[in-house]
Amino acid sequence: MDQDVEFFIKKFNVSRETIEKLNKYRDFLIRRNKLLNLIGKTTENHIFSRHFTDSAQIYDLIEDKSEIIDLGSGAGFPGVILKILIDYNKKDGNITLIEKSPKKCKFLQDLSDKLDLTIKIVNLKIEKFKLNKISTIVSRAFKNTVDTMDILFKNNDKIESIILLKGKTYQQELEDAKKKYTFDVEKFRSITSDESFILKITNIKRTTT
Repeated sequence: MDQDVEFFIKKFNVSRETIEKLNKYRDFLIRRNKLLNLIGKTTENHIFSRHFTDSAQIYDLIEDKSEIIDLGSGAGFPGVILKILIDYNKKDGNITLIEKSPKKCKFLQDLSDKLDLTIKIVNLKIEKFKLNKISTIVSRAFKNTVDTMDILFKNNDKIESIILLKGKTYQQELEDAKKKYTFDVEKFRSITSDESFILKITNIKRTTT
């Protein structure tokens, strides 16, 4: 068995059936990537470690999984992975994927059908999406932190929690965000890269207009 797959099994304690579903995801993603450029070509041989594990590591950081919104979902990270884990753990949880590209939305719908997942897919710019009942906002490879907050606060000023997967510029992004917002932040080093961090941001309030 591939070492990346073995690591995923040990880290997240999932069943063989779940791994089979993830293998279907991987194969479908590689096929569609030729046309849609969903992920970097150089990461195709390391989808479990580079994309699946990276997405799955935030699962336990989400306390309320009842409503999760994934901004700019693209290839389905982290939203689709979170839904697979929610289903495996027999939890109640709704996932909404927001993606502005119609072609990527079609990929996400085909993927959810293929994997038998119940996921809401919205083909819309996040600026135009009305945020209502929300538990947690998640995003990976979306916009910088302050831009993400700006977009969210245009729609709803009562965001409970934002979980962002960030690279080495995370600290500067936090400093920029603090110029406009007050918030609490927990930082977790990524298990997939020493230069990457996960930011869990709560109690967000705007300080400037």
